Amino acid sequence: MTRPLPGAPSRRERHKQDKRARIQAAALSLFTQQGYEATTIRQIAAEADVAPGTVFRYATDKADLLLMVFHDVIAQAIEEALAPERLSGPLFQVLPGLFDPFFAFYEARPALASDFLRLVLFHDSPQRTRELEQGHAFVEQLAGLLRARQQAGEVATDLDPATAAFAIFSLYQACLVGWLSGGGTLAHAREQLAALLGLQSRALQASAAARGPA
Repeated sequence: MTRPLPGAPSRRERHKQDKRARIQAAALSLFTQQGYEATTIRQIAAEADVAPGTVFRYATDKADLLLMVFHDVIAQAIEEALAPERLSGPLFQVLPGLFDPFFAFYEARPALASDFLRLVLFHDSPQRTRELEQGHAFVEQLAGLLRARQQAGEVATDLDPATAAFAIFSLYQACLVGWLSGGGTLAHAREQLAALLGLQSRALQASAAARGPA
């Protein structure tokens, strides 16, 4: 009999992970194809090949399930956004590119993205709390990036990286909401964000005197 490796998930845990993955994949597929409102838990369960009651072991309701699906997708987008190859170059070039993975996902699902943002704002559930915590963690990672640029002399030392990171993320959210609410095309939203982040980068720059002689 083969023993599992130390620290490896048990067979029961692997079975749970497999069910969760199937449920999430089914939910994302059906939400995208049919829309959030038109999709039922029963349809998701059938697509995932589980009983409807099994779905409720992972999410309290359909809204919670959508938040759970987006949480994992956003986690992947964050990982891609903060990949080392995206972080090289001047700050005014790096900052807009950080949000490309998010826009790429939302571009294929604008209606679903609108439902997601509405639930993040108004749905009270553990998954919403988890989603808000994920956003806060991303802002902290942005602050870490700015802190590193401070040490390199690119960002003024008298600026608070946490406040600047919050401002950057707020600009992204404003452009995203503007697009999803019908305030223009996605291309316009991305151009607007790049322009706003360009201004933000200029405001963050260390002065020539602070940088010292070239």
